[in-house]
Amino acid sequence: MPPTTETAVLEPPPRRGRPRDSGASDAILEATIAVLAERGYQAATMDAIAAEAGVGKNTIYRRWASKEELIADAVDELGVEIAIRDGDVHTVLLELIRDLARVFADPRVGRVLPGVLGELPRNPTFARVYADRVVRPRHEAIVELLARARERGELRPEADLDQVADLLVGPPFLRFLLPLGLPPVTERYAEALLETIWAGIAPDDQQRS
Repeated sequence: MPPTTETAVLEPPPRRGRPRDSGASDAILEATIAVLAERGYQAATMDAIAAEAGVGKNTIYRRWASKEELIADAVDELGVEIAIRDGDVHTVLLELIRDLARVFADPRVGRVLPGVLGELPRNPTFARVYADRVVRPRHEAIVELLARARERGELRPEADLDQVADLLVGPPFLRFLLPLGLPPVTERYAEALLETIWAGIAPDDQQRS
């Protein structure tokens, strides 16, 4: 097992245009999730969200320039953004997959995320915003975590970090979207998945028996 190192917080890349105040912003984000869960993406208009939040549309537009930006940030608030810590990389990666399991078990995520993702192929503007504000920052944070671990000698020098990041997130995400009678993503599944990935990325002297 890799040696334990001091744990530090790895900050994800900054989000562009993200409102930093609370109060009305929090109410608007919660209202967006409620409308998405109850009525879907198409019905989540600025008027509907404003009415749900009890604010005027101008209050929303002072914080978000478009519906696409607001919905992307609201989805991010569901907990899909995973806190990633630098340190013992095996432990941190296991926590990451377990966190994904908890996120996908959230009933609100189950009601909101499939419909939001279904909008991406037919809405290029939303697809770009969603990638910029939700997907890319998380992927870059995972790659940065892996890069630091590789620099410390905890991963093989030739490990493809982008591919490893995809492998960590992709299988749990696929089970969430297309369960097809498969068991849910549990802690045991998280452990088994990581052990499979670990066998291909850890140096020989850090392989687990």
